[in-house]
Amino acid sequence: MSLEDILQEIQKSTNLAKEELEAKIEEKQKELSGLVSIEGAAYLVATELGLDLLGKKRRKFEIKNISSGLKNLTLYGRIFKVSPIVEFQRQDGSSGKVSNIFLGDDTGFVRAPLWNEQVDLIEEGTIKVGDAIQIINAMSRDSIYGGTEIVLGKYGKINPIEAPELPSAEDLDKKYFGKGFERRDIKNLGPGSYEISGTIVQIFRGRFLFETCPICKTTLKKKDDKFVCVQDGEVEPKHSMLLAGILDDGTSNIRTVFFRENAESLLGASIDDLLAIDEEKRHDFINERVVGKELVLQGRVKKNKVFNREEFIVSKVKPLNVSEESKRLAEELELKQGE
Repeated sequence: MSLEDILQEIQKSTNLAKEELEAKIEEKQKELSGLVSIEGAAYLVATELGLDLLGKKRRKFEIKNISSGLKNLTLYGRIFKVSPIVEFQRQDGSSGKVSNIFLGDDTGFVRAPLWNEQVDLIEEGTIKVGDAIQIINAMSRDSIYGGTEIVLGKYGKINPIEAPELPSAEDLDKKYFGKGFERRDIKNLGPGSYEISGTIVQIFRGRFLFETCPICKTTLKKKDDKFVCVQDGEVEPKHSMLLAGILDDGTSNIRTVFFRENAESLLGASIDDLLAIDEEKRHDFINERVVGKELVLQGRVKKNKVFNREEFIVSKVKPLNVSEESKRLAEELELKQGE
């Protein structure tokens, strides 16, 4: 809705003059330090007047449908987690800051890093855990932590909204970041967080190492033999490791992805060790060390839309403890016999 449309909708339900409404909207935008659009401020004024214009016009885009490469994305959800604000210094001596918000609905969640002046929204309390928000003009990209994240475009905005239909922050946190990992066979996996065990039967060929920004950790693009970060400009890259393969537990198998320290833990070797090996020989080196390993893994299942299949994003690698596994299996058998 345009500003003019919003004003007309408010005037239909109130006796306020257009000039008075415009003054309230301007005051609201100043109150929020200009960090919401004029339309966003108008929606907030409407809410304060007891109107839910967003509820009437909002088209729900489910978070589960976010995939990498989307542009001009508008979505809404509830903030259920906010990471600590981290301040850093760029190579040119300027300072910056970053924080991550985690936004969820009943279909999924997504991480959204906020940078520099965007962080003011958190510091000033404009948005906080428990708030429902609408994000306008965002784009989605692959995250170095696995999965997809969203970032605000140049003209992106975050607007607080009323959305009572969304789950509470507590319910979202429990659903997506619950400390417990339910043990399941691979054949019984679905979206969510689980613990699984199995054997690595294949490691896919790939680069294995990728360049990331030493400041914000995002993947870098190479331009004219230089590495450029969309947030921090030209930087000296830092390497991170990524391994992907197939885990099989006898009931089924699943594509399994190991990022950063989990990849190093699986390999039993460091990034420097891998850098010292000729690129064409790295797959053989990894294959020899990894294929056949029996593991217990904790992580989450998500749909990989490129391969059109579910995959397991590892958050923790645990070596298989034979005595513990035997005890667990014996307890399961006892429970089944007692049914």
